[in-house]
Amino acid sequence: MNASKLLALTATATALGLTLASTAVAAASPAGPTARAATVDLARDKATLTTYRLAPGLLRITPDRAGGNPSQVHGLLGMPRGKGPHPVVVVLHGTHHNCVSPGHPYIARKPVKTTWPLVCAEPGKPRPPGLGPDYLRQNVGLSHMVEALTRKGFAAVAIDVVSPEIWWGGETNAEKGYTALIDAHLKLLTDLNKGVNHGLRVSGLKGRIDTSRVGLVGHSRGGGYVLSPKAAARAGLFGAVAVQPLENAEPATHRVPVLNIRGACDEDVSPTAGLDTMKRLARSGSTKVAVDVRLAGTGHRMINSNLAPTDPGGGIGDCKASKVAAPATARAQTAQLTADFLAQARKKVTAYRLPAVATATPQGAPDPTPRGGNLRKGGPAVTFRTTTPAIYTDPRAIREIVSKERLLPAIPKNLVVNKQPDIGI
Repeated sequence: MNASKLLALTATATALGLTLASTAVAAASPAGPTARAATVDLARDKATLTTYRLAPGLLRITPDRAGGNPSQVHGLLGMPRGKGPHPVVVVLHGTHHNCVSPGHPYIARKPVKTTWPLVCAEPGKPRPPGLGPDYLRQNVGLSHMVEALTRKGFAAVAIDVVSPEIWWGGETNAEKGYTALIDAHLKLLTDLNKGVNHGLRVSGLKGRIDTSRVGLVGHSRGGGYVLSPKAAARAGLFGAVAVQPLENAEPATHRVPVLNIRGACDEDVSPTAGLDTMKRLARSGSTKVAVDVRLAGTGHRMINSNLAPTDPGGGIGDCKASKVAAPATARAQTAQLTADFLAQARKKVTAYRLPAVATATPQGAPDPTPRGGNLRKGGPAVTFRTTTPAIYTDPRAIREIVSKERLLPAIPKNLVVNKQPDIGI
């Protein structure tokens, strides 16, 4: 994030009380209904979206962290039609603030949230400046990505990548942290495919998930990870998509098709995010598909529906309100580009034909029409076809299934986490 936004996000928290609303509490919660008593059958004819939550646990990510790093085990699973087995796509959110106070101007008005007192403030108790009681489920803010991928036949999972160590905001060793969390969730999916449910009341998954074939999608810092050597080395990788990547590792030499999506109004990273890496990748010759696409009128926060899409007044970054695309259209364009690209990458097509969403624009605002192509000389051609934006499920209406079982080792009761926010996020 840029400095002004960081300072705004770490400003003194308001003293508003917290309503205990999450995807796991009360069917009347704006975060959506919960499945507790009944077993949810995910083998129905239509694609399904379900969030799951297991007990948090420890990952050993940083050597100087005694005992390990406390990590959430939250996921949003999308299952497509058909028996499968369906290849998997893992979707990674970025490092956005998770512990916020209600009503923060850079957070969506009705985000998907829960509580995590170990990391966030506790309701009604004094808290450090900038540390709020609401833990935002940033992975659920990418539910449109997951849903678009299910429509292309993928079992898609958006995972929570927050793992606090000496600070509460997120994992500082992105390559190791993201890799370990991806491994944990893929283990869960492998077990679900075998009929081992880890206490999650869900059926209809046995034999339908193929974790030997994996695609990666990342937004912001998650996109930076997708372009990293650790991501490129994943077994069974068939394609990768980086969305507005914040890079913090040596760029990888991918051998699979890669798509980079950047926004012309990106207020957090840059309108050229990932471009230099894609140029190097194209020159390296390791892959024949190194596609770079620029979306008009598209900002950074608007891709994650848990975040306020624009600044107060409607502008964002260097773009005035009249130059900003409708956030829902920008999300649809990004999701449909991502899903179509990976579907064609998996099939190893000789030419890519990707969607260009067209829709009526308010007040003359631009469509987030994709511009770009394959930077690899002599590689498969990339063209665009006009399409309409798909309709996506309200993330607050997605059912959640909860288990008290653990996938990771237990967090010691005496573990101390420094809750002072770090402006470095």
